[in-house]
Amino acid sequence: MEVIPVLDLMEGRVVHGVQGDRERYRPIQSTLTPSSEPLKVAQVLKRVTGCEACYVADLDAIQGHGNHEKILRTLADRAGVDLWVDAAITDPPSASRLLQAGAARVIVGSETLPSLKTLRKIRDSVLPEQMLFSLDVGSGGVLSTCATLQSLQPLAALDLLSREGLSQVIMLTLNRVGTESGPDWSILESSRATFPHLSLIAGGGVRSPDDMWRLAEMGVDGALIATALHRGSITAADIDKIRLSR
Repeated sequence: MEVIPVLDLMEGRVVHGVQGDRERYRPIQSTLTPSSEPLKVAQVLKRVTGCEACYVADLDAIQGHGNHEKILRTLADRAGVDLWVDAAITDPPSASRLLQAGAARVIVGSETLPSLKTLRKIRDSVLPEQMLFSLDVGSGGVLSTCATLQSLQPLAALDLLSREGLSQVIMLTLNRVGTESGPDWSILESSRATFPHLSLIAGGGVRSPDDMWRLAEMGVDGALIATALHRGSITAADIDKIRLSR
């Protein structure tokens, strides 16, 4: 199972995401580094986790006021990791611009996706390995501006996405982000069992080595982790043990 550290960017700093409530986000306070400067945080996460990729959420772009393209270019050049970037991609030109800014993969998030027609256009404009879909889930179901996806239950949404030809999905349970309350095991177990052909990445609530082991044993392909790394609940040694068990 791949460990993918998370960088939530807001107003030029790395912030601590909590349950998708962006008004509450503040610069991170980390046991790994005293800094919230994106490059410094990315470099220490790379050193601690040995990761090959980092998930980056450009919260300014997602909220519709600015972007972090300059910072993305710096991270792409100097952090030593591939960048998986969610920056509210809503059309092929914005996907292309993000790739040019240094993203290795553009993330199409259900939260900001206007329609399935848009998803198809973006999918057809990039290489398969350059795109990843994030199924953003709240307590009432899928979060989306797309009428077809809006408030679907996760399994129904995964079935739709699978029929659209997508094979790699992040299951992002936003109500658990930053809480260290544990992943939504019911959703993840059902998703893995029902769609064994999908590459499934879990995001939201991963809090401990035990959670990582359970995800790995379940056959989840990767986990997005932030809070547990910064608080020291998951360490480099824990991640090494998971890798050595492969």
